Amino acid sequence: ALAGRVPVKATTESGPIQVGDLLIASSKPGYAMRASDPASAMGAVIGKALEPLEEGEGLIMMQVTLR
Repeated sequence: ALAGRVPVKATTESGPIQVGDLLIASSKPGYAMRASDPASAMGAVIGKALEPLEEGEGLIMMQVTLR
């Protein structure tokens, strides 16, 4: 997707995901994770979490952003 709301496979590799967290690619191929330091993640951000994920892996909605 280039823009809009899309489902994404996510992991809590860098901590629990809360609504509004910026998401980046995780070390597990095909999965997104929370950007622990958004300032240093510029250019790597793939979207913003629209749903929380407390632990493990799961499918959440993400807003794709272009920056």
